[in-house]
Amino acid sequence: MKCNNSKRIYSIKILYLTCFLSLLLTDMLSPSALAQSARDDRVVVLTSYAEEVSTRFQAAFERAHPGKRVEILWRHGEDARYHFLQNGGEGIDVYWSPAPGNFELLRRKQLLARLQIDHKALPRDVGGVAISDPEDYYAAFELAGYGIAYNPDAVKALGLPLPKEWTDLAAVAYADKVQMPIPGSVGFAPVLYEAILQGYGWEKGWAILAETAGNARFNSGAFPDGKDPLSTGEIAARMTMDFFVSIAPGAEGSEKIRFSYPSRTIYNPAQVAIFANAQHPQTARQFVDFVLSGEGQKLLLHPDIHRLPVRPALYDETSGLTVNPFRQEYSGYNANAGRERQGLISGLFEIALLRYHDRQVALWKALHAAESAGLGGKPEIQRARALLQAPPIGDTQQKNRQLRQTFAFTDKAEKSTSTARTKIETQWIDELNQRMAEAHRLLESNTPPVTP
Repeated sequence: MKCNNSKRIYSIKILYLTCFLSLLLTDMLSPSALAQSARDDRVVVLTSYAEEVSTRFQAAFERAHPGKRVEILWRHGEDARYHFLQNGGEGIDVYWSPAPGNFELLRRKQLLARLQIDHKALPRDVGGVAISDPEDYYAAFELAGYGIAYNPDAVKALGLPLPKEWTDLAAVAYADKVQMPIPGSVGFAPVLYEAILQGYGWEKGWAILAETAGNARFNSGAFPDGKDPLSTGEIAARMTMDFFVSIAPGAEGSEKIRFSYPSRTIYNPAQVAIFANAQHPQTARQFVDFVLSGEGQKLLLHPDIHRLPVRPALYDETSGLTVNPFRQEYSGYNANAGRERQGLISGLFEIALLRYHDRQVALWKALHAAESAGLGGKPEIQRARALLQAPPIGDTQQKNRQLRQTFAFTDKAEKSTSTARTKIETQWIDELNQRMAEAHRLLESNTPPVTP
C-alpha cells in the first residue's frame, strides 16, 4: 500500500506539472503573448533630420542590433511641436531633433522618461552653457555652430582679410556682398542673432546688426535659381550655421567656401529623448544609447553629415577638425531668454532692418562716404551714425515680459496678431521714419563731393 500511494502521489505531481507546462506554453503562444514578446523589435523615431542623416544612423543601428528596425517619422520642428500639444506624442518612442524648445515643452509636460547618461563622457554643458536636461530627461546629441561662411577668392577681391568676427561684416567694402537670414523665415536665424545680441550686449549688438544690414542682401533660405551666390562669388560672405557649408570633396563649389567661428558665437544642441509612454521602451533605449555612443557619434563626422559631436574625446582622437566647442570660451548665453524674445526679435528685425532696407542702404552709403572723407568727427555725422545704428527700443524695454508676450509666436509657431502689437509696430514705424529723415538731413548737408 505504501508503495502504491507513493506511485499515486508521484503520478499526480506529474499530471500537475504537465498541466502547468501546457498552460504556460499555451499562454506563451497566444496572440497577446506573441505580440508582447515581439513588441520591442522596433523603435518609432520622430525627427526633423534630413534623409542623409537619419538613414545613415538608421542603417548603422540596424547593423549593430540584428533583428531590430527603426521606423522614421519626419516632421518639421514647428509641426512636431503642434503634434505634441495635440496628443502628447502618442505612438512615438523617441524624439530626435535640433529643436531645443520642443524638448523643453515635453519636459514641462512630464512626457519624457529619464535617460541613463555617462556624464564623464557626455558633459551636460559646453563652456557653462547647458546643452542637456539637468535631470537627464533629454540629452544633447550633436552641436551646430553659428558663424560666417565665406568665399576666400571673393573676399580677397574686395581687398579684405578673411572674416573672423561678426564685426568684420560691417566693413564698407562688403556693401551688397553679405547675406543675412530673415528671422521670421529662417528657423536658425533668431539664435544666430542672439549670439550677437547677447555676446556684445543689446545696444552694441544691434548696432552691429544694423550696419551689417546696410551691406546685406536678405535671404529666406532657398536659392530661386538653384545656384548658391556664395559659391559663384556673387556674394562674399553669409551669416549661417556650419553644417550648411558642404566640405565633401568634389561637392559643387565646396572648394570655394570656408567657414569661421567668431569668438562670440553659440553652439546650438540637437537632442534626443524617450517618451515615458513609449511602446518599445527597450529598443528606444538601445537607439538612444547608440546615437550617443562613440560609434554613433563618429557618424557625425562623415562629410555627408558634418556635425559636431558631443563627446569631447572625439575631438582629441580626430585630426582635421577646425573647432572644439568644449575648448571655447562663452559669454553666458541664455537659451531661455532667447526663446522668450524670439518673436520680439523677429518683429524688430522685420520693421527696423528689412521693411525700409533700400532707404537704409542709401543712408549707410552716404554715412560711409562722409566718414571716408574725414568727416567722421563732425557732430552731425556722429549723430547720423547714432540714429542709424540705434535699436528701435532700449535694453530695459526689450526685457519687458508683457512686450515679449505680445510678440511671442503662437503654439503653431505663427506670427502673433493683436491690436496691442499693431499699435506698438505703428509707433516703431513712425519713430524709425523720423530717425531716417533726420539722418538724411544731416548727411545731405555733409555729403562730400563726388569725384567724376
